[in-house]
Amino acid sequence: MSKKRRATDGFNMSFIDVMACGLGAVILIFILVDFYAARVDPSDELARLDAEIASASAAEQDMNEAVADILDAIAEAQAQQADSEQAQYEQIQRQQALLNQVSSQLAVIAELQEELNALAQIETPDSAIELAGTGEENYITGMVVEGREIGILIDRSASMMDTNLVSILRSLALAPEQRKQRPKWQRTVRASKWLLARVPEASNVTVVAFSDTAEVLGPRTTSPGRDSSALTAIAREIDELVPDGGTNLLLGMRTLLDANPNLTDIYLVTDGLPSLGEGLSLACRNFISRTRSISSDCRRQLTVQTVQRVAGRYRMNVILLPLEGDPYAASMYWEWTNASKGRLLAPSEEWPQ
Repeated sequence: MSKKRRATDGFNMSFIDVMACGLGAVILIFILVDFYAARVDPSDELARLDAEIASASAAEQDMNEAVADILDAIAEAQAQQADSEQAQYEQIQRQQALLNQVSSQLAVIAELQEELNALAQIETPDSAIELAGTGEENYITGMVVEGREIGILIDRSASMMDTNLVSILRSLALAPEQRKQRPKWQRTVRASKWLLARVPEASNVTVVAFSDTAEVLGPRTTSPGRDSSALTAIAREIDELVPDGGTNLLLGMRTLLDANPNLTDIYLVTDGLPSLGEGLSLACRNFISRTRSISSDCRRQLTVQTVQRVAGRYRMNVILLPLEGDPYAASMYWEWTNASKGRLLAPSEEWPQ
């Protein structure tokens, strides 16, 4: 029996051929790919690293500077706090010292108040008339009514009704009884009666009220301090005075000295320098004739002439009430009282009540 022959295939590839073909394809791919495309240049990497290091160094320097600024600020704040604490401590010390000083002064004031209260209880047997009021009004530091022959000179001019010109002019339109009730005039009356109440029993007293005229008050030109009825009559006449007219101090002084040429002490109650009198220069006389008023310089000139014309061996004492527009009054009256060894008193608004 004859063997059958296997039929032969026209395309026959073994496994090794397939593998060979695949390997060839891979080799071809490697050949086609650029091996240098993905290579990194070491110089570029070094440059990048150098840039990062430089940036880090700059950031570190900035951070160090910021830290240094913060430390400086902290140190400055600590110094300011120390200075503030020192200043606060010194302020506390000063305040404590002031408190101690105030406490000491309050203690002194309390002691003086006790002394005043004690003095207020002391009767004044040398006062021939009674004067109602609070205890402290019976004693004024530095102003003492004394002397063998005493003269009291009361300014009853229109300015004694108020402290400024406008109010004075308004007061002039009032009826006499209303003028007498003006607060400043009431102070004038009160001050005059205070002086009268302090006249010693062993003294004689003469009282004159003046403006552009002058008059002696009381039943006689000179009254003994022990004569309570005469002093009471004078006090009543003081209550009846009506403020009016200008201030002729020369006329008032002459009237007082004519009534008692032997005066040893004069007490003047006024609010400023005279506006009438003798001895003015031609310039001042012309100025007054034109304006019907007198300037401060002319009033000062008039005061000098008045003092020269009534010079004598007496002590001049002045109670000066306030008046606007008379700047030389206090200084000139102080010079007059000081030269005669007298006293000047410019009382507060609370005196006398």
